[in-house]
Amino acid sequence: MFTKRLLDTILQGPPRSTAPLEHDDWPSTMLEGPHGPYRVHVRQHDPSAPLLLAVHGWTSGTAHARNRTEHLFHEGFNVVLLEMLSHGTSSYAGHFTAQCVVDCLDHLIDHLDSGHLGFASNEQLILHGHSLGAYVVIRSASGRHRDRIRALLLESPMTCYSPLLLERLRLPSFLRKYVVRKLMTRWNAMHPGLVITSLADVDVPRWGCPHVPTFVMQADPDARLGTVHLDTLIDAVPESLLSVWRSSTLRHSGTSRHEERDLAQVAWLREMEFIPRC
Repeated sequence: MFTKRLLDTILQGPPRSTAPLEHDDWPSTMLEGPHGPYRVHVRQHDPSAPLLLAVHGWTSGTAHARNRTEHLFHEGFNVVLLEMLSHGTSSYAGHFTAQCVVDCLDHLIDHLDSGHLGFASNEQLILHGHSLGAYVVIRSASGRHRDRIRALLLESPMTCYSPLLLERLRLPSFLRKYVVRKLMTRWNAMHPGLVITSLADVDVPRWGCPHVPTFVMQADPDARLGTVHLDTLIDAVPESLLSVWRSSTLRHSGTSRHEERDLAQVAWLREMEFIPRC
């Protein structure tokens, strides 16, 4: 009984999330995804403009994702914001895993070609993720849509689940190993297409690894995640693909609006020739 309660606690959704985004410039629609309905917000110039998909972090929401990407709309991108399950208005009562959100993002990318969201092309995409959202986009960009991803924009990224899990499992070693085995069994029952046999399977690089140009905007220091997540990314990604911008005024959360970050991001996109040509 204790183990079941502990697993249910680990796999529950967030205790809270930020208020949903409600703005006329960012109309939304609900999509029926693989784990139930989830909301997406769209702001677009025209169907042919290049597309950026953004995923917010744990207990955050699309209002904060809007703050982190609105300047990119003004640079000429169409922007789509995915609201995670169990956040905002994307109600979800089941067990929550990052893979559930990956499944939604993959479903959203599938949906882009349906015409339902008003996009006409199947051009390559740029994915943006903050914290847990970065963990999600890293996995999705390494999966079946790998060839559609042009670049990744990651803010204070989470790259490993195991340190966070072990942080929550302050138990004797033998009991922790037992609970981890039970947790992997539960995960594999939920996601039979992604079998986990070791905690290393939910960490970069096994979880996924960027294979396209990647720009990291890193809170320095990162009071929530510390250094292990960025260090893991640096070790796993070729130096030629990874650019890291650090800021002492950027916090892991609480600074969704940050002018210096926006300027650094646009400068990198321009250097990489990803800014749309008018």
